[in-house]
Amino acid sequence: MSEATRRVIGPATPRPRGRPGRAALGSVAVLTLLAVILEVSVMPYVNLFDGIPDLIAPTVVAVALLRGSLVGAVTGFAAGLLVEMTAPIGTLGVLALLYLVVGAWCGRYCEREESSSLLAPLGLSVAAALFVQLGYMLVQLMLGNGMPASEFVAEVLFPTLALTALLSPPVVLAARRRLGAPRVVEPLSVPG
Repeated sequence: MSEATRRVIGPATPRPRGRPGRAALGSVAVLTLLAVILEVSVMPYVNLFDGIPDLIAPTVVAVALLRGSLVGAVTGFAAGLLVEMTAPIGTLGVLALLYLVVGAWCGRYCEREESSSLLAPLGLSVAAALFVQLGYMLVQLMLGNGMPASEFVAEVLFPTLALTALLSPPVVLAARRRLGAPRVVEPLSVPG
């Protein structure tokens, strides 16, 4: 593994487990709050066709990569709920559920050894944004709101995924710098 990969992702050895510190959880909260504020206030003005970059997906992926599935799931739920409460999207709980699944899945996936490559955060961020966009579109179709599939893919999905891919590396690097080395957090672990 190269030195650049080791700095961004962390060592290829199994991740240490431990109890969360207040500073670590505070850093996760600050990252999440900053991502939500930028998502609802700045990102609607950074659009390509009808696609808006998703900063929440790379933030949840980075937290799950660095702190495991439990913290990733809680971060995803909190970020999704905050976005739904601050932006007028019309449904409450859908984005929270979708981002919760993203955080839990990325955390479980990234506890394995093969997740130490530099492309893992970028690929997972784009996959997470794709999952959230398709899940939200499915809920909108069930509610009777929709658009033709070709229009959704060409004008919303592809631009959103491209913009999310462009903004994912800085988000992952900022999260890595703020949270430090990867460590799976188990809040209810017995001190040893």
